Amino acid sequence: MDLERPTCDDSLMRQLSMSIFQLPIISVADELGVFSLLDREPTSIAALAGQLSLSFRATEALLAALAGMGLLARFQGKFHLTEASRNFLLPDRPFYWGHMLRLASQVPVTHGALMETLRRDGAVAWNGGKVITEEWEKADLSEERAFIFTRAMHSHSFATAVGLAQRASLKGVARLLDVAGGSGCFSIALARQNPGVGFTVAELPPVCKTTRQYVAEHGLEGRIDVLELDMFRDAWPSGHDAIFFANILHDWDSARRQHLIQRSFEALPPGGRVLIYELLLSDGQDGPLTAALCSMNMVYMTPGKQFTAGELDELVRGCGFADVSVMPTYAGYSLISATKPLER
Repeated sequence: MDLERPTCDDSLMRQLSMSIFQLPIISVADELGVFSLLDREPTSIAALAGQLSLSFRATEALLAALAGMGLLARFQGKFHLTEASRNFLLPDRPFYWGHMLRLASQVPVTHGALMETLRRDGAVAWNGGKVITEEWEKADLSEERAFIFTRAMHSHSFATAVGLAQRASLKGVARLLDVAGGSGCFSIALARQNPGVGFTVAELPPVCKTTRQYVAEHGLEGRIDVLELDMFRDAWPSGHDAIFFANILHDWDSARRQHLIQRSFEALPPGGRVLIYELLLSDGQDGPLTAALCSMNMVYMTPGKQFTAGELDELVRGCGFADVSVMPTYAGYSLISATKPLER
């Protein structure tokens, strides 16, 4: 019998089978300085091979892959940066992603490790035999680890922080508490957009040194306080009428998520708001792909997951909040806002 050909071609399968190379290709190109060299001057394969001390064959493969991913474009025989690489892959630009890409490339995602993680529904232990959230939960991480991770998360989050700040309204907010705020990138972006609002970034002590450096770089020491705080064990400060979580709840299991939102309710005055910034899954839990892959990353690395808007609505209402709203903001992220009811 003659075989019928498939009802679609297998291009997607072929691309997926090679996708393991994509992140290492970008991080290697970043370390080699490819993007900085092409920013100074668009260049041919042969010329760039000489600058990088690589063979023509290796450089040809590297540039073709980067162009195929949308990070380079070839024009009149020379390779140029695209808007994506110009914005996010030049080390001197404010939204440089290189630190996050380098950290992500160190995560040992293998078929066997992922299968084990899914079957036992427990995050993989790879950081010195620890699940990554153990350091944070036990407040047991070195200043070096804190710096590496905080710098990576700054590169991951600063563009979306600016995107959020340009959409979100802080009307009626006098002071905002940014819980586990890392580098302070969200408070920095929101402070620049909302000059009448004060901010407190609460973080573990080893992180705070790096946070203060970022705040100082932006000249916001008088607007943003940095508070050493273990969000699970220490008493939360008073005097804030908004409490903000960005990419925090997705790291933790349901009991810890509820604990954090309940602590927010208790710390806020009547009329205060809790604000949650997350990459949301669709209501049908069938994507989008970036949120779904982030959720798999959470399953692999942490006790957490990504959420639908409905799941976060249920969480905050269960802790006593009301008037829940969901606002899409930037690159798939949404801001969930809820209010502590006024006392009667």
